[in-house]
Amino acid sequence: MATFKENFMWGGSVSSMQAEGAWNTDGKGPTVYDTKKKSTHAKTSSDWENGIDFYHHYKEDIALFAEMGFNSYRFSLSWARILPDGEGEVNQAGLDFYDRVINELIAQKIEPIICLYHFDLPDALAEKYGGWQSRKVLEAYQKYAEVVIKHFGKRVNYYIPINEQNVAHTLTSDLLPKDTDPKELARCEAMAQHHSFLASAAVKHLVKAFAPHAQVGGMVAFSPFYPETCHPDAILSAQIANRRMTYQSTDVFVYGEYPQDLLHDWQKNEIMPEITEGDKQYLKEGTVDFLPFSYYQSAMAKTGADITVNSFLDSFLDGTQPKNEFLDVSEWGWIIDPRGLRLAAKELFDRYKMPVFTVECGIGVKESLNEDLTVADDYRIDYLRDHVEQLRLAVTEDGVDLMGFLTWGPIDILSSQGEMKKRYGFIYVNRDETDLKDLKRYKKKSFEWFKQVIASNGEDLWDKTNPLTYQQASH
Repeated sequence: MATFKENFMWGGSVSSMQAEGAWNTDGKGPTVYDTKKKSTHAKTSSDWENGIDFYHHYKEDIALFAEMGFNSYRFSLSWARILPDGEGEVNQAGLDFYDRVINELIAQKIEPIICLYHFDLPDALAEKYGGWQSRKVLEAYQKYAEVVIKHFGKRVNYYIPINEQNVAHTLTSDLLPKDTDPKELARCEAMAQHHSFLASAAVKHLVKAFAPHAQVGGMVAFSPFYPETCHPDAILSAQIANRRMTYQSTDVFVYGEYPQDLLHDWQKNEIMPEITEGDKQYLKEGTVDFLPFSYYQSAMAKTGADITVNSFLDSFLDGTQPKNEFLDVSEWGWIIDPRGLRLAAKELFDRYKMPVFTVECGIGVKESLNEDLTVADDYRIDYLRDHVEQLRLAVTEDGVDLMGFLTWGPIDILSSQGEMKKRYGFIYVNRDETDLKDLKRYKKKSFEWFKQVIASNGEDLWDKTNPLTYQQASH
């Protein structure tokens, strides 16, 4: 019997601002990545104006994905490409672009998986309302989602309302004045969190009304916290961290109501958002169909530490998160823990008895083309093989209902911090931080390996170009 189901989804994931480019083309409005984030990152890396110019290379890139055997591709839409001001008039040219992309994917037998929002808020909404703490942004999102869901109809079967929703609300702080009072900042983040849950429910309500064939998934970034020792206090610290980081959000997705520990956190910190009776009913009737998640690394919970989503993200970005002596780290200091992926899939499925879906996983590495115009990225093959092997165990040993496995950045794209030097792809794109060069695409060694993995539906994970290793694995 095969490990993975017959319709298992293999492919990759990208975001609009990291891939598309064409930031002001064909009526697209600016996003906060084109304005506020650009000013903070362009000094040390790139901006997001050009990405890898997927806007003009989409046919070529999709053809490469099809050659690898992709049967699914998850990408985000740029809200401001469809509604330049985030609300008001629809930009038909923006819809036309996504029509072309979706039609090309379908022609290549690749399932389009749509993420409606990947942190790139239309700048006009940020200027007018401040961000997700305003209910006006929620209302604008509801109208945007309705436009999209009605327009794409039966061509799209899977929607993700918000990328990594358990951390998305923390980005509110980027849009507020630097001298904002910490209590006010926390209150705004709580309101943004509430509005994002209503936005997720809105997508389910809209799908029910206009695309009842489609499914909606509530997405989280999953980093399982381990206790640093077996002391009961350490176990408690890890359990609290896992609740705050992940399960408080997934509880809302699945049960349609706020868990008591999240309500208690809001009450204790005096930042309780305004939640109406109508909101409660709306959440209850807008629960999700599956649980997509990103996975990059596990984390260590220091004993007695009051770990929150914000404190974890701060330590993650500045490289001060506690290291695990049993695990290696990547070039960027990210903990490499394939077993953590099995744990993530198992925990989500065990808790909620709902299909789960790994929609981001990968390793970022500094790379350059060799004399053969390729990249011998054996380390990426090893990394992904070990992670897929753990998913195989999640299915065969733990009984997890797993929908698929998508790598992050199947083609090199700008990182979330604007770094082109941090490459994730099976396909090398010829540009660097500031020089676009010719943007030509080159297949890395891992391209053929992943093609083999997909063709065997995950049964053949070993590198055939290494005869000794492959022969040993075969026996």
